[in-house]
Amino acid sequence: MGHSKALVVALGLAAALGCAGVVGKLQRALRSPGEKLAAVPDDVWAQYKCGEQKLPLFRLEQTELVPQRVIAGDDVNHRMVYALCPTEPTEVIEGTLQTRILFKGKPVVRDADGHYEIKPGRWVVDTFIQIPPQAETGIYSVEVQFLSQTVNFREERSFAVERKQK
Repeated sequence: MGHSKALVVALGLAAALGCAGVVGKLQRALRSPGEKLAAVPDDVWAQYKCGEQKLPLFRLEQTELVPQRVIAGDDVNHRMVYALCPTEPTEVIEGTLQTRILFKGKPVVRDADGHYEIKPGRWVVDTFIQIPPQAETGIYSVEVQFLSQTVNFREERSFAVERKQK
């Protein structure tokens, strides 16, 4: 059995045994930061029947945090999958992408990119967020917000942080 098949079997067994933390760590290990084209614009155009829609058509298809439980000092992977049918075939939508980490309703980390581009087609965007080693135990959330003249969205996902056992 190849490495990838063995990993799929291990993920399946861990999920069947209820080891969500193990599955999350394995998923995170398989991902790398950055943007990856998952579907070309023509495929997205056909799927969403963009010729019959008001353009630009934007869909935030998925957001997730992996793992959902993390030890202070480790990192968490934020994945966002979006699809865009622009007005013109190669048009991008530029705006501000802001990411905030919230704890007890207050921002503890902020990051903003004022020239972020939403691109045509379907894109998978993976970001890794380092949790400070001194972070308190509790429930945190990652809030992602995009603002432009034509596309706006806000999404929030929560996760748990635990202090390292001494």
